[in-house]
Amino acid sequence: MRKIRTKEQIEKGNKRKQLILGIVLIFLLVVSTAGFSWLSKEDETTKGVVTEKGFKFYEQNGFWLTQIGDKVFSFSYLPSEVENITIEGIYDLNNYTNQPLYFNKLEEGAIEILNNIKSYILRYQKACTNEECKEDIPTKDCSNNFIIFEEGGSLVYKKENCVYIVGEQKKGADAFLYKVLNIN
Repeated sequence: MRKIRTKEQIEKGNKRKQLILGIVLIFLLVVSTAGFSWLSKEDETTKGVVTEKGFKFYEQNGFWLTQIGDKVFSFSYLPSEVENITIEGIYDLNNYTNQPLYFNKLEEGAIEILNNIKSYILRYQKACTNEECKEDIPTKDCSNNFIIFEEGGSLVYKKENCVYIVGEQKKGADAFLYKVLNIN
């Protein structure tokens, strides 16, 4: 025979059951979220890892990431994919630190460079290389840090403070960045 219970005892029992069910559900949510996060992170670190030039590159969202010191840099191409680009001149990140940087085109190559060294430079701006500029932007010469994108072969070269990236913009920009960051 069942014991006769009061309305208060029944409500107390129901609340206790609800509390236990709530705790169990919260526990399951936390454990499943943590497990999913742990498994996803493990997959990210082991999938798409390439070592080149003494650096580990991780593929993420179509970019190759590597860490230098406490900063993460991203590239569209691995160092091995830009080896066919001839690079002439001496490049050093310190030459751009706290200095303005000018571009003749603010397109994909400039964006690739800015994504990586924007935190080092003072500011950036589009500029013209001669007085016959059709746009209302400043005219700069090679006494300024000026990156000039040109059509043609596969070449990156330096003349005074001008860097000429000839050919495919993103590949040339990555070749330039690898040189500036001493990934060579």
